[in-house]
Amino acid sequence: MKFRHLAGIAAVSAALLLTQVAPASAGTISSHSAASARTVSSHSRVTPLSTCYGSSCTGLWPDGTTCANDAETVRSTTLSGRLIELRYSPSCRAAWGRISSGRVGDAVDVLNTNGAYYYQAIQSGSDTHTKMVNDAGITSNSCGYVGSSAKCTGSF
Repeated sequence: MKFRHLAGIAAVSAALLLTQVAPASAGTISSHSAASARTVSSHSRVTPLSTCYGSSCTGLWPDGTTCANDAETVRSTTLSGRLIELRYSPSCRAAWGRISSGRVGDAVDVLNTNGAYYYQAIQSGSDTHTKMVNDAGITSNSCGYVGSSAKCTGSF
């Protein structure tokens, strides 16, 4: 938990530094700054690139990176009233599993076709998520576990 908090502080600090250094109305970026920033349009602020990409995201917590910022649910299912989701970040090309409306002991996993696998049980509260797996050029899916029952999302 302490690591995730420190990683979040580092990401915010980097974003603040970039917004102080880069001009707010930059329409283009030099090849040197393109490695650390991108612009969406000529009227947007420069924002930092993903903190990881593809295989470099494997094993990281999404909320300790910029990957959670553009995450979307790409596949989902329900199991005994719990929502099981496969979450995906287009900027990071990484996926993770999430379970919501659960109870302590319910769990979720994520698996990609390269065999990267993470499992996470709810320790307190009613939801949790796994660490991320690479989803660049391969597919992933997520499964939820409630008691002796299991149900998986489709692959993405």
